[in-house]
Amino acid sequence: MNTQRLAALRISPLHLQQGLFASLALMITLIVVQQFAHWNQSRQITHIQRIYSHSATFAKASALKATDVGLSLQPVEDATDAVEQAPHQQSWVF
Repeated sequence: MNTQRLAALRISPLHLQQGLFASLALMITLIVVQQFAHWNQSRQITHIQRIYSHSATFAKASALKATDVGLSLQPVEDATDAVEQAPHQQSWVF
């Protein structure tokens, strides 16, 4: 019964074989591309991890002393006057 349908569609065994081969080639190509993308992504991640691990060894953590912070702070009295004198610009938010 199936052979009658194939005969009516005029699909020869050669066409069927070529279609199966084309789908197999497409499937193999997709698998290879997916594996290459996975390999490339994992290689980039290990490269980034190497960069961070090398830069972390040279990093130095230091905190400012309380006296240094106190000396670096300066009074800002003129800035508040400038803000109050600046004209208010209207803005519309939708």
